[in-house]
Amino acid sequence: MQKDMHFYAIYALARAAGIKDSVANTVAYASQFVDDAVDQGVVFVSNRDAVLPTMTSHKPIDYQNAIPNDQWQVWVPFHFLPGNQGERDDFYARMTCGKGGNPAARVLDNAVDGANAEFWPHLIGVAAHVFADTFSHYGFIGLCSDNNKVQADSISPDETVHSAGIVNYIKAKLDEFTTRFEGGAAELVPLGHGAVGTFPDRPFLKWQFRYETTRLNDPAMTTRSNADDYLKACRELYDYFIRYRMADTSCAEPNGPREWARVSREVDAILRTEGPMDVRIDSWKTAISAETFCTATSNDRVIDYNEDLWRPRRATYGQSDLRNSDCCRFISAAHRHRDYVLRRLLPELNLITV
Repeated sequence: MQKDMHFYAIYALARAAGIKDSVANTVAYASQFVDDAVDQGVVFVSNRDAVLPTMTSHKPIDYQNAIPNDQWQVWVPFHFLPGNQGERDDFYARMTCGKGGNPAARVLDNAVDGANAEFWPHLIGVAAHVFADTFSHYGFIGLCSDNNKVQADSISPDETVHSAGIVNYIKAKLDEFTTRFEGGAAELVPLGHGAVGTFPDRPFLKWQFRYETTRLNDPAMTTRSNADDYLKACRELYDYFIRYRMADTSCAEPNGPREWARVSREVDAILRTEGPMDVRIDSWKTAISAETFCTATSNDRVIDYNEDLWRPRRATYGQSDLRNSDCCRFISAAHRHRDYVLRRLLPELNLITV
């Protein structure tokens, strides 16, 4: 998923679930920042302290994508949560990201557990990102594996559903993506859904492809309707935010939540809006300002995402309480989440031994 979902949709869903605008903004920012926390250098603060960033993502052309340990530290816990589906002795099948399912539900349960309250609301946002990604990244693995390979000539948008303009735009984007990585490390490292570009990340897209290997999948063409998958994710995230509001009453909006039946039609309509990411973002912002999801505040009407706000170097400027800055609280929440996945969840699923 992209910024339109990880920030703007998350914000809208949190507000619909009855969460205050300021808290919804932090949850949404933490959700999107999982994709943007690529800093790794230690930042020294006035010769008295230091900030050690936690990387939760890499850029697509980053050489570190090829490093197995980084795949375990970044892609598995934050972007391609294993679905644990398949036979006990088929490790890569069980490591394949699953759409929702038990491991993803347990990530949400862990985040909303009162034992982790000191990491709220940043952990709530991190877990929302991980859960949401399972509905776009399913069928692919956060490790280097031939099971991620796809027959290039099989990838295509559904021309019976989408306009000619959108079909041409999507194909051009795939060609651009393929050209950027052709012959490079990204092409040689079959990691995640790189073989299908950004097709899984576009909410409105109905498309198809065929895997190169039949080990995990039926040899027939795989068809996906992103809008249908994303709507399911939105419903479950809405329920998750309802749970969070009940667990942390200090974040509750006085007006209470909007019923899902009242907002679901608009959510579905926005998901099916064809266009580039900026167009999709505008659709979310317009609906929020129009009070589709909540009684709009002045903050609701001006929400915007700036990926630099939580950068470690920026967070050190003028901070009287650095440890409680959003930057450092995000780092702590990301550590908490990763430790849960790698030290508790996957060992309990017998996927790794620690």
